[in-house]
Amino acid sequence: MSAVQTAATGGENHGTRGRHGREVAAGQRFEFGRNWQRFLQRLTPERIAAAERSLGEMLEAGSLAGMSLLDVGSGSGLFSLAARRLGARVHSFDYDPQSVACTRRLRERFFGDDHEWTIDEGSVLDADYLRSLGKFDLVYSWGVLHHTGAMWQALANVVLPVADGGRLFLAIYNTQRFLTPAHTLLKRSYVRSPRPLRAMIATG
Repeated sequence: MSAVQTAATGGENHGTRGRHGREVAAGQRFEFGRNWQRFLQRLTPERIAAAERSLGEMLEAGSLAGMSLLDVGSGSGLFSLAARRLGARVHSFDYDPQSVACTRRLRERFFGDDHEWTIDEGSVLDADYLRSLGKFDLVYSWGVLHHTGAMWQALANVVLPVADGGRLFLAIYNTQRFLTPAHTLLKRSYVRSPRPLRAMIATG
């Protein structure tokens, strides 16, 4: 991308949105945001509290006050919400516009127009975008980078916004000899199928 929206503006990067839509239409990308929309319909105070506890335990901190956290691939926005509840200044971004909408919905529900929690559309594969965000004490990306189609590039880029002395927390799938090829074939079949057939594949 060229003209990049920064955390300060909280604006949408419409170039990213256009690419995402074209990739979905071409059967090259799964619409994770649709799943997150359904997840938010079932989100309970207990799940929010559990996310807050797990994040605090992982970061070995009861409070994140005075710290900044970048949520790379925010998905539903649940862990961005958990970080904000723990006191961190948060910037969330996702490549999927529906995921971005989910994250914004959570912010509006629990924090209103909070200037300490900014949300954007962006790609972890765009090094210029990541540099534009500045540096963060904590960079968090859980179960995201292996979905980019360019995992090694994503791993190199996600280090860019980590501040000196900061910490990077990430999780990626491991490769399993038999299950990984089977799951890959299933996912490719799903995204390339007409919508009426997707439910059959998902429940088959």
